[in-house]
Amino acid sequence: MSWPYKIFALDDAQKHARRQSLDRHAAYAQLSALIPIGLIFLYRLGVFLLRRASPYQPVAYSSVPSSPGLKHERQSPARYWSTTARRIAWWLGDDVVILGLNLGQRDQMVFGSLWSMWLVFLCFDGTGNDYLHLTKRFGIVAISQLPLQYLLILKNINPIAFAFGSSHEQLNRWHRVLGWIIYSLFLVHAGLYLNFYIQEGILSERIVRLVPALGLGSIIGMSLLSATALKTIRTYSYRVFFITHLAVAMALPPAIFFHSHHGGRQYLVEALLVFFIDLVKRKIDTVTVTSTVELIPDTNLIKIVASLPSSKLDRFRKYAGMHVYLNIPFASRRSSHLIFEFAYNPFTIASVDEKSGELTLVARRQRGPMTGALAQFAEVELTDTKVSLCMEGPYGYATWFPNLAGPEFDRILLVAGGIGSTFILPISRYIINENPLARVQVVWSVRGAADASWPRDSAADTLDDNIQLFLTEDVPREPALREAVELDSNSYLNPRQVHKRPDLRQVVDDFFRQGLEERVAVLVCGPEGMARELRSHVGVWVKKGRNVWWHNEGFTW
Repeated sequence: MSWPYKIFALDDAQKHARRQSLDRHAAYAQLSALIPIGLIFLYRLGVFLLRRASPYQPVAYSSVPSSPGLKHERQSPARYWSTTARRIAWWLGDDVVILGLNLGQRDQMVFGSLWSMWLVFLCFDGTGNDYLHLTKRFGIVAISQLPLQYLLILKNINPIAFAFGSSHEQLNRWHRVLGWIIYSLFLVHAGLYLNFYIQEGILSERIVRLVPALGLGSIIGMSLLSATALKTIRTYSYRVFFITHLAVAMALPPAIFFHSHHGGRQYLVEALLVFFIDLVKRKIDTVTVTSTVELIPDTNLIKIVASLPSSKLDRFRKYAGMHVYLNIPFASRRSSHLIFEFAYNPFTIASVDEKSGELTLVARRQRGPMTGALAQFAEVELTDTKVSLCMEGPYGYATWFPNLAGPEFDRILLVAGGIGSTFILPISRYIINENPLARVQVVWSVRGAADASWPRDSAADTLDDNIQLFLTEDVPREPALREAVELDSNSYLNPRQVHKRPDLRQVVDDFFRQGLEERVAVLVCGPEGMARELRSHVGVWVKKGRNVWWHNEGFTW
């Protein structure tokens, strides 16, 4: 089958009809995403306002696992379909790993492919055999997706996050999917245009003109962005990716605005508008706090204690498991490196002291400039010396958590790896404080006993009794380290038992065997491999029909 598209000249009426078709299909591409999101947003807003206005709050029914009614319900058609839906949802949430490379979650592959096919259809629909029409269609359909792409990265004001009850970290994975789709459409647009210039013999003439040069520069910028987004580059230097990402994100809309002088400019204005509104709101919301920074002995952990303004305290203590972004202001920097202008690192809130108004953060020292600078503060400054830090937040998916302390769940499993305890332990304490009868099991894996010492200084004299502590390094013999943990190794059921390494399969199987009809919640915060292994073991029970609410808290891609 021969290539059907031809290059030919059009009269003014035909060019006008082509322009209308381009604008119409670009509108279809944008509205087909924004209208469903808008309807979901209005529905969620209506439910939210109704709950706020209603004096009565519905109470979930807490079923009895051994009741005959539940056994009958298990065999009902409604139970069959709900179980099937949970299995499908779980399957969609699994990672796709090929040759050791994590390509993302399966729902990203499925829905990303469907959205790509829809956009490609809009690129071809109604173009006839007009080569330039097809070329321009790929470009304008890609441009129409830029406002949605910028909406997905908003941190402070994000209507999509509200519509789907999510956080910007959760939406970030869809930002990556849509980014690759947009990049692919632009690549096809650029390739078709370059082929047109070659076929017409005008490549050297056109490529130096402003409009084609801006298009070529935009493609080069997006290629750099995509290259630095690869895991290898991000692992080597996240700062390179971040700076490249920010520079391209700000330069791309103006460049395409002057490149696409015939249409689609409104989409670029929309993209820049939502970007700068969120940026201004974040700047207004950022507070400068006086903080003390210290190193936790015998570890590479850094503890930051910040004094919050009384006007901001309610926001930080409202939910457990939130995080903030820290930045070192110019006045506090020991060097004038511009890299700190682009250093905004997330830190989970370990505790909030309502009496003193102090917020505690605990971080592990990494190779990056932020934790390196914080470690220098801790090493040089005296304990009573204060350091000014810029704090933005709080953020996090915890805002949309179900009521973990309520009747929605019969049993809760919390798993932390290393510094992931700053997310897990506050949630555990919140649940126990709100519902002392809640059945909560906490598994915490750390390198050594000293890494488990920070909760004693931040919140209590001892670790909570529901915590199983696992040491991945040799168990210390020094009394100063032993007093932080209990080293009895005779019984696995000891709630504060110390082991060398957690057997996550055994932990999960023992947890789920305790009640076949129970509704359970599983939350994990730790290394990527640990979370993936835990999910694989929990997935075995989901396939058996268990009702599981799952959350993996992480900042990695």
